[in-house]
Amino acid sequence: MSNTTYQILERQQKFQTKVYAFACLLLIVLLGFYGYKQWIRYDMAKSGIGSGEEFVAFLSEESVNEETNYNSLKVEFDALDKEINTKLADIFPPDNAYTELTRQIDSYEQKLAKRHNPFEVSNINFQNVVKKEKYSVLPLRMTIRSSSNNFIKFLHLIENSGTLNGNTRLMDISSIRLNFEDEDEDDGPKIISFSVQINAYFQ
Repeated sequence: MSNTTYQILERQQKFQTKVYAFACLLLIVLLGFYGYKQWIRYDMAKSGIGSGEEFVAFLSEESVNEETNYNSLKVEFDALDKEINTKLADIFPPDNAYTELTRQIDSYEQKLAKRHNPFEVSNINFQNVVKKEKYSVLPLRMTIRSSSNNFIKFLHLIENSGTLNGNTRLMDISSIRLNFEDEDEDDGPKIISFSVQINAYFQ
């Protein structure tokens, strides 16, 4: 009887030992699996941090490059803006600037006038300023004696006035009266005397 009881106890101990060993093995497997998952997450986080640092470094470099390009372009834009404002002050001045306009007309007269190709401004009469909503007009009347070639050049000057590639005051012709001199039957009129009404614009 005691021998049988001993065998039963021995089997129970072996069974308990196996159950304990299995529980330990299962615990080790679970701990290993959990540790593996945590290691993967850590590795991914580490890689993400590394990539994030690389991306931050890339953005920092791009920011420096963009700032350098901006500063470089800003110098060019500032120079262009200054140039445009300077030209605008000539072609569309902030006031009537009739003195500067008179000088401009005198300069153009000197440029065109030649011994056998005349361009003579005999009279300039400035009239009262006409104020509009967003700009003002300085009307003036001029009497000019000119060759036909210089007459055409004068018309082109007024037509192309106000462009940024030139420094001619913005103007247009509101009326013109012509008289012809020295008519030649073959070549037509050589000298044109004309009276022209011009509008010069300003801010």
